[in-house]
Amino acid sequence: MDERIADHLKLLNKYTIYLKEIAQVSKEKYISDHILRASSERYLQLAIESCLNIGNRLLSIAQFSAPISTPETYADVFKEIGRLCDIPEDFVDKLVKMAKFRNMLVHLYWELEPEKIYQILQNSINDFERFRDLIVDCLTSITTGDDLLK
Repeated sequence: MDERIADHLKLLNKYTIYLKEIAQVSKEKYISDHILRASSERYLQLAIESCLNIGNRLLSIAQFSAPISTPETYADVFKEIGRLCDIPEDFVDKLVKMAKFRNMLVHLYWELEPEKIYQILQNSINDFERFRDLIVDCLTSITTGDDLLK
């Protein structure tokens, strides 16, 4: 496996663990604890950026053996990965929403609602694990003439 992708997969696993720990607190505690809220927002951002880094690296490698469109946005990274890796369209839609949410975390952070973040922690953290599993499956199925993925 490509070393950079492996490193980002490890980071993604770490951030997912942290987010799952935060998700165990009650909604009331989460909303009243500014440190929990800030740390969950940051770990969500880092986890999403890890997914994007994995996607960009995979596209960079795969361009030598498959027709790849250069992504213009973060959402495009996930759309192109969806095509390359044959990811179900409904999950690609979730990934696109994830990219848009990353932009909110970074650029419109004052508009974030703690209740919405808590809902994401309760219902969507497993999407990071699903992304990881789909990427690992994709890596094992892609073959290149010069073994760039090994």
